[in-house]
Parts: sequence; structure tokens; C-alpha cells
Amino acid sequence: MTFSTGAWQAVAARYDQILAHPFVVALGDGSLPHEVFVRYLVDDAHYLLGYARVLALLASRMTDADAVADLAGASVGAVVAERALHRGFLAPLGIDPDAPGTPGPTVTCRAYTGFLAEQAATAPAEVGLAAVLPCFRVYAEVGRHLEAARGGRAHPYADWIETYADPEFDAAVARAEQLTDRLAATSPHTAAMLDAYRTATELEWRFWDEAWRGPDRSGGSPG
Repeated sequence: MTFSTGAWQAVAARYDQILAHPFVVALGDGSLPHEVFVRYLVDDAHYLLGYARVLALLASRMTDADAVADLAGASVGAVVAERALHRGFLAPLGIDPDAPGTPGPTVTCRAYTGFLAEQAATAPAEVGLAAVLPCFRVYAEVGRHLEAARGGRAHPYADWIETYADPEFDAAVARAEQLTDRLAATSPHTAAMLDAYRTATELEWRFWDEAWRGPDRSGGSPG
């Protein structure tokens, strides 16, 4: 069994809780209040900038040219493709996540990006890679689940669902998992890899939860 397969199985219960979370349920059936979706998107825009930086740092630590290209490409994709999705929803409302005065990242967002940055900078490279995988896999699985439930019907959040249900996104997830699996196969740090994967999955759940409950921005303005 590969590392990524085993790690995903290890967090299956938490993923089930993500699917059952009121935010994800309401996102799926289209009943999610617009203001809740907007505040989620603003925080997610902050998150994706930090995530892109982490992927770029991990790319710089790779010795294989294909690995560098895959992670650098994923970093660009996080900034360009996914933030374009955000702007498609936010710009008509006059909201720019990068503009002065826009609410900064929530405490959960800061904790998540801080954890990923720490792993990417100080842990063995394969541990850093394991930490970024849940963001890839959770969104691919949620997107696929919600798209299947939508069944092609009109939906207020169809663009969001289709972005993460897209086979191209799934292919990017597979490339990241395959790279991590190659490194895990000869790594003495697989326990730390699994711990990082579990922690990141927990932070994924918390991110959805804070979006649903309302943001805690007591961490201050973005640095």
C-alpha cells in the first residue's frame, strides 16, 4: 500500500465528518447563505497565497526536475486558477481580498498556513509534502461528491464545485501523491509524515467549521 492510500484511509473518519459538516452540506444543496460563502472565499484567498508559497518552497527543496516542475506548477495554479475563481465571485461584490481594509485571515487560516510553512521549512521534505496533500485530496473528494449529488442541475455554487471536480484538478492531486509516495518509499520519517497528514486534515475540518460559525480574526491584520 502506498503512503498516500494508507494516509487517506487513516483520516477516513475525519473526512466523513467534513462531508457531514453543515457548511459542506449547505454548500452542496445550494442553501449556504451567500454571506457565509463570501467570508469563506475571502479567508480561502488568504490561505491559497500562503499555500502557494509553501508549494514553491517545497519545489525548491526537490532534486528531481519533474518534481520541481510539478510543485512549481501547483504553486502557480493555487495563485492563478483558484484565486480567479474567488475573484469571479468577489469582484462583482466590490471585494478584493488583497485590498487594504479587507478582513485579514482568521485564526484558523493563520494556524493552518503557519503549520504548513513550518513543515515545509524545517521538516524533511517528504514530511512537508505529506502536510500539503490533504488540501489537494480533501478538495478533490468534496468536489467530486458535490458534483455527483448536483447531477448537472443549476446551482448557485456550480463554478466552485466544478473547479474541484475537474479531472485536471484530480490529475494534479495524483501527481502530488505520486511524488510523496516515491519519497515515502525510502524515507525513515513515515511516522512523521502520517502525523503531518493527520494534522493538516484536522485543520481542513476546522477551516470549514470556522467559515460556518463565523470568523475569529483575533490574530490581527495580515503580515
